Amino acid sequence: MRLLTLVIAVLALFPAAALAHGGTDVVARGHIHPGGPIELEGEDFAPSDSVRIELRKEGTQPIELGRIAADDQGAFSITLHVPETVRPGLYQLAADGEASATTDVTVLEPPPGGVVSTPAPSSEPVSNDRPSGEVVGLAAFAAAITALAMGLLWLSRTSPRPAGP
Repeated sequence: MRLLTLVIAVLALFPAAALAHGGTDVVARGHIHPGGPIELEGEDFAPSDSVRIELRKEGTQPIELGRIAADDQGAFSITLHVPETVRPGLYQLAADGEASATTDVTVLEPPPGGVVSTPAPSSEPVSNDRPSGEVVGLAAFAAAITALAMGLLWLSRTSPRPAGP
């Protein structure tokens, strides 16, 4: 019974840890192709921080795309160039300064003819934040699991023990 209580208590902590969102953020906009532009926005970095931008993929060396200085509010917006040698696939885009942020990006196949143009700016903002309904659901789940674990712990401590022979 105590093992079950411990397992439930430990599991209750994981959703709470997943909800912890804060700190820096980096977002890539548009379609990413080898030899083409990559539009980036970052926020919540240290003011005037020098931020290194890299593409990372397991089993390969990181590809530095450039460095950018965050503004006085710790934000930046820049268009960098993806080298033609980058192979299509799933990458992690990392922005490293005093603080760091990452996001997953997909580098697409080069378009037919090999001409890559800068995409038209999108009027819709793109974000890596969780939808608020999902956050509320995870918080409610974490609270329910925590309450269940605490109740089981209380019951295990207050239940009468059978008398021994």
